[in-house]
Amino acid sequence: MKMCKLMATKPHKYGTRHLTAGEEYEVPPRHAIALVAGKKARFADKPAPAKAKLVVAAEPAAEPESAAVESTNDIDRLRMEATQLGIDVDRRWGVPRLQYEIGRARG
Repeated sequence: MKMCKLMATKPHKYGTRHLTAGEEYEVPPRHAIALVAGKKARFADKPAPAKAKLVVAAEPAAEPESAAVESTNDIDRLRMEATQLGIDVDRRWGVPRLQYEIGRARG
């Protein structure tokens, strides 16, 4: 009977064996297809698929920090303004909600 060589990708049980990831074993073709389809194993004679490299465009580090500082300053400024108008400010509120509440209190 022809056997297929598999490599476990996840820990699982096959027959009476408890397999761990990276362990090689042989199974009949019918079982091999089911195990590969269930992502429990991969065919051992084929090399592992190469991971795709993530290419990220280089951005200046100052921009995200300055954007975060600006948004923090905006929200702090709006919270202060809302408190001065007598609004009970909830810390979960973002900039849009604070602007809405301030506009409602003013007019």
